[in-house]
Amino acid sequence: MSCLITLCYLKARDDYEVTREDKSGKGYVDFLFKPKNYGDPAIILELKYDKNAQEAINQIKEKNYIEKVKNVRECLLVGINYDKKNKEHTCIIEKMIQEVYE
Repeated sequence: MSCLITLCYLKARDDYEVTREDKSGKGYVDFLFKPKNYGDPAIILELKYDKNAQEAINQIKEKNYIEKVKNVRECLLVGINYDKKNKEHTCIIEKMIQEVYE
């Protein structure tokens, strides 16, 4: 999984300011992709190990990680889990639209 995340990170640097383990809301978001271009969505990525992808999405919401991108209208919440026993990944992506006050 780390190789895939690294490749995404390297590609995203052109269009996003990417931070890792950034303090946000009530915790630390695993990866935060802030768009450099107006109109592009922000991406909040939370990783889990031997849990489930929905738990990652719930953590993003419960710990208010979206606080770091409150000036971005569209945000993609991405939860990824790696199940060691079954050696498989699951992923959930939710689109969130928020009001932005300029």
